[in-house]
Amino acid sequence: MPYLTGFLFFLGIVYAVNSQGCRDGWLHHGNSCYAFIDAEPDGWIEAMFYCSSVGAKLVEIETESENNFLKRHLQTTGATKNYWIGLSDAIKEGKFVWQTTQDNVDYTDWAPGEPNDDHHTEDCAELFQPFSFHWNDAPCSVKSNFICEKTLVESVDIIG
Repeated sequence: MPYLTGFLFFLGIVYAVNSQGCRDGWLHHGNSCYAFIDAEPDGWIEAMFYCSSVGAKLVEIETESENNFLKRHLQTTGATKNYWIGLSDAIKEGKFVWQTTQDNVDYTDWAPGEPNDDHHTEDCAELFQPFSFHWNDAPCSVKSNFICEKTLVESVDIIG
């Protein structure tokens, strides 16, 4: 009987996590929760630090499905600004990696002619509103909105 009680308790926690989903203000897709931050920090690095301060990372877009979810949300809400993502080639020009994990980029959705490192100053990536939120490289100091990502399990508060 103690085994059954423990098993039911475990199921209750799993159910609470699944039924709660993402915290308020975060949207769910796949195994992640996303916060679209409509504030313009002093550049990409500050956006990265903000996400880290809330236990998240600048979004790392790994699949076409994830990319389409993000673009669809921005288009549906009528977003008129660009949004930083966690991609940069600041360490080695032309070699874009996801900054939090240092993973190589497998899936991309660059706007036509991008990345172009215009004036040799563009090392950070964004979802670029003028090209339907396809990706663009831009100077890391540009003030843009940004998207934070957490895994679903990290996003819920089991105690509260």
